[in-house]
Amino acid sequence: MKHHDIQYFLSLQDRFVDLLKYITCHEKNFSCYSVKNESLIVDICSFFDSLCQTYIRDLNSSGHIFINQINVRSFLGKIQKKSNFDAGDYRKLLEGDLNLSIKAVNLNLYEDHLIIDPLGYHPNEIDGYQVVPFKEWGTGTQTKWWDSFTKLKHNRVLNHREATLRNVVFSLAAIFVILCLENEAAFMEGTIPPIIYRAFLPKFWKFHGRRMPGIIMWK
Repeated sequence: MKHHDIQYFLSLQDRFVDLLKYITCHEKNFSCYSVKNESLIVDICSFFDSLCQTYIRDLNSSGHIFINQINVRSFLGKIQKKSNFDAGDYRKLLEGDLNLSIKAVNLNLYEDHLIIDPLGYHPNEIDGYQVVPFKEWGTGTQTKWWDSFTKLKHNRVLNHREATLRNVVFSLAAIFVILCLENEAAFMEGTIPPIIYRAFLPKFWKFHGRRMPGIIMWK
């Protein structure tokens, strides 16, 4: 298990939960923007960037061959850290092999389908507001939340209206999906910290049972 990555996600998740003290998590509020949102989006997406760099290199070192690696410019040099992968590379490599564009998560903190204790439910009974953070990758385009991050990174003052609640939700969900795949064995075995499910629950795995009360195993 990648403990540092998990801890970083939990810190970002805590900030998201704190944000919801001031604005209700509902689609009607998704267009709301603020300085707090802005700071959180930039930190989430910066972590997503680092996470994908590491995940791609780790997969390669384990012997994985990406379907589209031949279409990534300077792939070997990027693997060797002579330069970095970019967002377009993430889409080509991860979508091609993992079909991220169809992977949905349940948003547990959504107002109309609020799930305070997701581990207290049978996962099959949790069917609320679903987020598909990489949906655009299925059509070969970049995600809206990443485009907004890029604009904020280059000029926060000019592009402050890009810092919406929707972009917070979808970018954090994207990290959750990558963490699930990166730490798949721990999720399957039920050894992942239960608090990780506070905001999201994966909808792309099947419930396999409980290792102990409140601890979910997947398959």
